[in-house]
Amino acid sequence: MPDSDYSFDGEGSEDEYVGAKSRVSSSRAQSTANKRQKRAESVKEAPRRHAWETEYSRTVEKTIQPAEDGTLGQSVQEREEERKRKRLRKDTKPFQRGIIRHVVLVLDLSEAMMEKDMRPNRFITMVNYTQDYIREFFEQNPISQMSVLECAGVGTSDTIPHAESRHTRGHREIVTKTNAGDEGEYTIATDQEMLKELLLATTTPPVIRQTAPAATEAPAQSESVAALMMMGFPSRVIEDQLTMCACHGNLTMGGYTCSRCSAKVCSLPITCPSCQLTLLLSTHLARSYHHLFPLRNWSTVSWARAREKGSKECVGCLAAFGNPPSSSKERTAAEQDGETNGAKRDEEDSEEQKASESGRYECRACESHFCIDCDMFAHMVLHNCPGCLGRLDTGAGAATNFNTSSRTMAAFERLIRFENDEGKIVYGNLEKETPTREIEGSEVELLEGGVGKGFRKTVGRARVVKLLSPLETTNIILCVGLNYRRHAEESKLQIPSNPAIFMKPSDALAGPLDRIPIPPTCQSQLDYEGELTIIIGKDCKNISAQNYKDYILGYTVGNDISARNYQLPTSVSGGQFGYAKSFDKFAPIGPCIASTTVIPDPQRLSYWTKVNGEKRQETGTDDMIYSVGQIVEHLSRGMTLRAGTAIMTGTPSGVGLFMEPKGFLGHGDVVEVHVEGIGSIVNTMVFE
Repeated sequence: MPDSDYSFDGEGSEDEYVGAKSRVSSSRAQSTANKRQKRAESVKEAPRRHAWETEYSRTVEKTIQPAEDGTLGQSVQEREEERKRKRLRKDTKPFQRGIIRHVVLVLDLSEAMMEKDMRPNRFITMVNYTQDYIREFFEQNPISQMSVLECAGVGTSDTIPHAESRHTRGHREIVTKTNAGDEGEYTIATDQEMLKELLLATTTPPVIRQTAPAATEAPAQSESVAALMMMGFPSRVIEDQLTMCACHGNLTMGGYTCSRCSAKVCSLPITCPSCQLTLLLSTHLARSYHHLFPLRNWSTVSWARAREKGSKECVGCLAAFGNPPSSSKERTAAEQDGETNGAKRDEEDSEEQKASESGRYECRACESHFCIDCDMFAHMVLHNCPGCLGRLDTGAGAATNFNTSSRTMAAFERLIRFENDEGKIVYGNLEKETPTREIEGSEVELLEGGVGKGFRKTVGRARVVKLLSPLETTNIILCVGLNYRRHAEESKLQIPSNPAIFMKPSDALAGPLDRIPIPPTCQSQLDYEGELTIIIGKDCKNISAQNYKDYILGYTVGNDISARNYQLPTSVSGGQFGYAKSFDKFAPIGPCIASTTVIPDPQRLSYWTKVNGEKRQETGTDDMIYSVGQIVEHLSRGMTLRAGTAIMTGTPSGVGLFMEPKGFLGHGDVVEVHVEGIGSIVNTMVFE
């Protein structure tokens, strides 16, 4: 190796070298310097830098570099994160990917592979990694094809750093023929771990970058486009006796028949030996769909964003994060540029992805924070975000889904639904508690979205012509009976060990100012029950009492109108309350849905019910037997609560049934129920 840095020119023997180590080392260094100087003088233009000269090494010497101001540069961890993120960005750009790949795996079997610069040597390492590569490749690309080419070396040279060596030319030729011409690239691994990482990284299909060609380039472009693979979905056959398969010539019981020529094959995926049709199952095709829709690249998290979210540990592996700096002088670059309050860039990141200063990486859909290793694992193995999947939100990850977190879900103070001047039904944000009748005629902020997907504010405003129920519809209305201690005492009933639950249908829903039609059979013992009502914001199941707020859209006012003649005695109802309370419009709610930011603690509210201006009920929610969290936990135990579900939490003492004389409602009576911080519903009873 005459041009190697590890050679020396001298006439001394080996013994002389051992005896005069320092002298020979000095001579060797001088000789090397002279040769480099001669080479620099003979070459007018600087040679092109090679991959191994620019790729970050894992050694501290190459990883820690001084900054321009003389201070210590990036740490080992930051450089390692940059290297991983740079590789990750290449496979998460919004370009189409190929489902079906044709790969040629070239194995070097030259004597140079026996060198022990890796442990074990290169040959054994290559064989082991090749097995891992093939296994991982077909896991990622189940309907693709691979050929293995063994050769005695891809070109050899004694001078690897030389710009025009045969080694370099050999790699360039392979890159040119297997990639996009001169735009291809190659990387030489500097250690064993990097070799495995680079090898397995190619199992994921690369992005396909297509540009619009000029008119003169159309023929060349059409030649470079890959041909479509003809695929068929075979039928499964069950046989009573052994028959021969066309793929292996073996006698087998059952198999699959080609959808084109009806030839029998015994395994899938496979190319039909008769008509050359690629046969596969739909599951094989589905396993490759994630390459067409890659998981969106996560954004780095500044210290300001970390303080805002208060993230303490990685959502994936629960590894602890570093604490944000407490000094106000330690402002991040994002803050200096005006990107405060945790604002993130929605545009694509720069080509060289930088490491996160806080060590956190944020999913742009669910806003969960992850470490760099979980970031890589989610993008390159799972192809899904654990934070989005953990929220049981079927729309998580979609760009149009506003209901991805409690912060975006509560994009309003008091949600109202109304008819505007144009006769359209829209949503708006009532900024403060307003008497119900005064809401009509006022102007409010417009909201965009819906209960199922969440809301966000817009720049427009509109006049409320007609105030409607805040819910357009609901799949079900769940009700809790006997949930106030004083109400249990006045009814002389035993407090249940679990919440007593009954249901109302969706047609029982009514608006805050609606007139309530009362059928003739319900007019003899018509009663009221003012109740605080919960509105579920997104689908949920098995929710704990501590986490119920993450699934609450907000709170509203409700009136559980009841026909007591169908409820009592039990000989009439059989102890079932549902029928007596399920007539059309027997569940008016409104006037708005107050968010959890407006009502942070639902157990500290006061409310009352009036009939024709006479106060009949007055209580505080601290008199509840079962709290709002306990109710949600009980109802979601083994049962999915859908977005838009209304839950009436029970009525306090003072209902007409237990008054002396009885306080049943009559034709034209006006019932008003008011809850602190939300407002009132005012409904008139109309006997049919």
